[in-house]
Amino acid sequence: MKYTYKVQELTPIPQEDHFAVGETKEMEAMSLKKLQRKLDAKKEYHIEYRNKKDHFISTTIRGRNNG
Repeated sequence: MKYTYKVQELTPIPQEDHFAVGETKEMEAMSLKKLQRKLDAKKEYHIEYRNKKDHFISTTIRGRNNG
């Protein structure tokens, strides 16, 4: 089953403890781990989706290296 994830890139604001949020992109993947492989490992992302039990999940992750 493919899931649809709402992905927003978080960009740190210099000299502050805040992040600027980029525009929302919808991406599809079979799992959150497989989605992480598609994302840049040096950046941080805010992810929202519904899991297989229809629970709403909102989390902040970094991408993973493909290695």
